[in-house]
Amino acid sequence: MSLRLIATPLLLLLACSNPTGTPVDFRRATPAGTSDGAMAARFGKDTITVTELNQRFAEMNPYARARYQTIEQRRDYVEGLARFELLAQEAIRRGIHNDPDVVEAAKRVMVQELLKQELDERAEAIGEAQVKQYYEAHKDDYVKPAMTRLAHIAFSKERRAQAELVLAQALALTPMDYAAFGKLAREHSEDAKTKVLDGDMRFMSDDELSTQHGPELRDAAQKLERIGDVAPALVETPKALHVIKLQGRQQALNLSLEQAATSIRQVLLNETRQERYRALLEKLKADARFELNDEGLAKVVVDPKAPTLEAKGPQPGFVPGPQSPPPSR
Repeated sequence: MSLRLIATPLLLLLACSNPTGTPVDFRRATPAGTSDGAMAARFGKDTITVTELNQRFAEMNPYARARYQTIEQRRDYVEGLARFELLAQEAIRRGIHNDPDVVEAAKRVMVQELLKQELDERAEAIGEAQVKQYYEAHKDDYVKPAMTRLAHIAFSKERRAQAELVLAQALALTPMDYAAFGKLAREHSEDAKTKVLDGDMRFMSDDELSTQHGPELRDAAQKLERIGDVAPALVETPKALHVIKLQGRQQALNLSLEQAATSIRQVLLNETRQERYRALLEKLKADARFELNDEGLAKVVVDPKAPTLEAKGPQPGFVPGPQSPPPSR
């Protein structure tokens, strides 16, 4: 549901005073420049003009507009506007505007509107230079080589017979049985770094596979076609014998600045929004002399197993803190 749809009825029912003592204006809101013109309806001190209705119907989408082609349909629409206003005024007369639930709901809408004004409507445009600077600083996110994720079971060359036995066991597994392959790695692998990870070698480029383990492992990985495949023979590198299983592949990524610009601009807008949010909260807390008392908080009882009590009032509003800024590179 959009903020406008939430705000419209609540603001009409809202009745509290702002900090300076100015009362909330409960008069019916009309589009600018539509108060003059022929009268279409009148109730109390309020008038709905033909000019206003023309504006209201022009703001509707064509599907909604098609429902108001006859006088009777337009009468229903105008009466609906009047019914809402009359009920709102009756609620005020009965003091419902001071009901805690109504006040709390209105506060929530006001907070949403404040944040929209401060963080969205005042947001500054992101320039091309900023986009280019971000792209260059984060180029690894947009230009990546193809990556392969293997799991392996490593043996010293002196243990070839044992390696052959484990290879036979690995080949007998179903392709998607990663748990069983991981169990073999934990029991037999001599690579301490990956053994505790069920043999997982994480995603690596061809260059990384070749540099860290040898071109033989890279070439064998390239021959594996389907996820879950195990190489049919031991892969011998200068340092070890390997039983390897293909766990995943990532295609190469090569986005130009122009191709990445839209997503980068959105990232920068979000970062700017969070910075403005952080600054706004810090200013408000400083102005209000906000402070926390950890000793008092330590005395608060929060028992997950306690029964839920009946609420004695509306739940207080809550907004999360700003996201932490991304780590600098």
